Amino acid sequence: MMRLFEKISDLKRDTGFLRFQTTVTQAMYEALGQAYAQGEGEVGMVKKLVAAIDGKSYRGISLASQMIHGSRSYVEFNCRDKPVTKELGDMLVISLVSAGGERLFQRISIIQNKKDSSGKWGIDLEQLYLLKNFPLFTGNKGMFRNCRDIAFRNESGCLGSYGLFQTPGEMIVASAPLVTELLKGKKTLSPSDIQVLQVMPSSQSGGLLNNSVPWWPRPFLRHPEESFHFFEKIIRRYGVIPFGGFNGFLGNVHFCRDICDFTRAWTHLSLGEPTYAWDQVVNPDVDAFSVFILRQYGFDHLPKLPSDNVFGDREFEGTLAVFLMHLDVERDE
Repeated sequence: MMRLFEKISDLKRDTGFLRFQTTVTQAMYEALGQAYAQGEGEVGMVKKLVAAIDGKSYRGISLASQMIHGSRSYVEFNCRDKPVTKELGDMLVISLVSAGGERLFQRISIIQNKKDSSGKWGIDLEQLYLLKNFPLFTGNKGMFRNCRDIAFRNESGCLGSYGLFQTPGEMIVASAPLVTELLKGKKTLSPSDIQVLQVMPSSQSGGLLNNSVPWWPRPFLRHPEESFHFFEKIIRRYGVIPFGGFNGFLGNVHFCRDICDFTRAWTHLSLGEPTYAWDQVVNPDVDAFSVFILRQYGFDHLPKLPSDNVFGDREFEGTLAVFLMHLDVERDE
């Protein structure tokens, strides 16, 4: 992990990295603006974002995006006291850090996209329950078919999120717990519901807007002596204790007000549920899912990924857009 912190410290001071983020943001704005102008639906908007992002790179950072069409994937679960079947999501945002062929860090967010209608977004409350709580679920159709009692841990609260497309070409990203809090039982979300977040202190949001990082404490307590020496090095070199993120990186972002925020959160490795850190898998079923997706989509230059003991050798079935940021700390071109 020390190599990751060194790379982060370097990128934080690099004006070229800031320009790279701005370029990605602008490409996304142009894509969404065109999609709205052409009257595209949610699928068309995501396709344009896929085309806009794919192939962009900077100093060891590679952005790759793909979209595969097929039947949608549905899962069965208990929503409170009744069994229901819902789609898990339609977009994955993955961040992966490696040192050559060695994996250092990985996280993922499962996003359900919604296009505004009459200035509002309709939210399926049963799907929201799934994306917030991730009860045990069984595959009904698509990529999870024949998988039973899958356990997705959501300790960050950011595994499930919503991408809210807004006229004339904007995207807001909010975690499922935050959307639940904003809805308060309603079935539609309006811009006025979200505007309260512009002025809401973190303490009034139930902690949802803070930058706590839940994957730091567990390994720290599990291997106290090794972790103590690691943090001692960090404090000596950088003068900070990175429990709440590191120079804007490795945070735990629940809310992106616009595409600018989204680009920063994604490229700062601050979006989604961590699945691999400290040389170990910290969220087994979610990590197996993200590894399965990366393999099936055939992204280039991936590090060595573990064998998949959940999905095995099954073929991908479903419609899904995948956005991957891969940072190789040993590359600098």
